[in-house]
Amino acid sequence: MPQFVYDLPGTRLALYVAAGSVLVMLLGILIVKPILRMLVGRAPDVNEAISYATAGFSLFYGLLLGLLTVAAYQNREAVQASVQNEAAAIAALYADMNSYPEPIRSDMRDLIRDYVQFTIHRDWPAIRAGAALEGGSNRADAMRQRLAAFEPASASQEIVHREVVSAFQDFSAFRQARLNGVETRIPDVLWYAVLAGAVINVLLLLMLRMRQIPHFLLGTINTFFLGVILFVIVSLDDPLRGERGLGPGPFEQSWQRQMNWDEPRS
Repeated sequence: MPQFVYDLPGTRLALYVAAGSVLVMLLGILIVKPILRMLVGRAPDVNEAISYATAGFSLFYGLLLGLLTVAAYQNREAVQASVQNEAAAIAALYADMNSYPEPIRSDMRDLIRDYVQFTIHRDWPAIRAGAALEGGSNRADAMRQRLAAFEPASASQEIVHREVVSAFQDFSAFRQARLNGVETRIPDVLWYAVLAGAVINVLLLLMLRMRQIPHFLLGTINTFFLGVILFVIVSLDDPLRGERGLGPGPFEQSWQRQMNWDEPRS
């Protein structure tokens, strides 16, 4: 699927789908149908033969669309879970800093706050535009190095530090899962199959022998519903891309509920 489709606002894409379904059938009946009528002929059993062909095609094409819809939904849910898990992990890590002495407590809190702000205001807009920034990795490495430099002074601090290091590893895993979501999308070869099936579906409809107005109404209803299904798949696919993509809401909630409380007064 062309990348610009994911950048379109949902309302505009829905209008394009609705207008496209009407336009496709209008042009098909005016231009393509006369050509198909010459190729197929005027035999009385043409509609019956087309119905047999349409039944088999609709079975496999409907199955393809259904599987793609489920796959796109599951991909989106998996990426959303990784975003929520990362935000929860970084918030828990921020809270765990209460158990550390100074200066590591303030140092780590500043690093975590900087990471969250970078993720919300710089990393997320870049991901929605299809780009990737290295700033998040650099900030995560800085946190890792600061934790590695800490030497516990007592047995209790050693236990806490071990747990915090384990929590940081969980955060790194969730972060990597979220970044993998940037490349999570339906493969192009499946989109080619979907678009080829849509063309075949329209051609089969145009082969039917009917009067133009009923033919136009029947075909428009069919292509409009097909467009709705494609709109749903496109909206669910590539879950971090464009305005319809997932937002940094979990990070914003963590900032407002936990980290903004410590923000120094200006």
